Amino acid sequence: MPAGGRSDGVRRFLFGGAEIRREGKEIRAVLHMDLHTEGWVGIPHGGIGMAAIADLATILDSYPRDDAALYPLSAEFRLGGASVRTGERVLVRVFPEDGGAGGIIRTERDEPPYMTASLSFAKDEPGRRDLFASYLPGRLADISGGLVDMPSYRNCFVCGVARRQPGLRRRFHLHDSKRTGKVIIARAGFEPVDRQSFYLFQENGIVHPIALIALLDEIVGWGGFLVARSGGVTVRIGYTFYRPVSAGEKVIAFGRGEKVKGRGSRLLFWASGGAAAVREDGRLEPIVAVSAQYFGMPELTEQMKAHLIPKDLTARLFAIAGFD
Repeated sequence: MPAGGRSDGVRRFLFGGAEIRREGKEIRAVLHMDLHTEGWVGIPHGGIGMAAIADLATILDSYPRDDAALYPLSAEFRLGGASVRTGERVLVRVFPEDGGAGGIIRTERDEPPYMTASLSFAKDEPGRRDLFASYLPGRLADISGGLVDMPSYRNCFVCGVARRQPGLRRRFHLHDSKRTGKVIIARAGFEPVDRQSFYLFQENGIVHPIALIALLDEIVGWGGFLVARSGGVTVRIGYTFYRPVSAGEKVIAFGRGEKVKGRGSRLLFWASGGAAAVREDGRLEPIVAVSAQYFGMPELTEQMKAHLIPKDLTARLFAIAGFD
């Protein structure tokens, strides 16, 4: 998450040619949730809306212009009002709040908001940070082996392998150990091709929040899937960013399921995670911490069985999660 400034390239990806306008102290823009935003079959990726709010917030007059006044930056998002389908247009509004900024995304229908957000400048979330630190490996070498490849959805903004539009193109892997339990990981910056995918989403050498927000939303959700044995939709998710990330840095993202409550149509589950930069000596430096809550959806689980590819990796993952 950069200090206030321009982000024209990624902004064009998000908003296309839509006008970004000021109305009083607010910043507003229309976001077309077409195929470039897709995260699942017919559904925009939640990270797109979150990133749109984060991007427009940098235009506010009150947004900090230096890193010392910005970090740690905590961003809380709530979803679960109106549902949004691929092809719809939504209105993104961002406005100043005491100590930070707020955001709302609404559909053209008269319904509760699709998403609300609160950004807090220079505010840490120690519980979130400490939970991630409790299972973050100390060094890159600690996770160098024993990884299980995971499936993907072909047009997902984060993991899509057959997208015609730009995407992060990340691969997910399961790392299981007695100390940490089942943890999902993904890497960025380890291959030159990453500059044409993950690090394509940067401005002036700094990674745009869309890359980390969307990646971590996805990977934490996968961690929750393994403990809940269910697909789910994000109810709320919070991020704490500790510093800007330079394009090309080696970064590893982590996600782990934490607890489950209820069952069937009343299933809720929680997950945590974060991202760490790999230092020159191999040590891992936490740069983002995440915590999230999800609402289980049995029908989504069935869709996952049908649409994730390749089928052999899908079958293996479901077996690891404990499906019969």
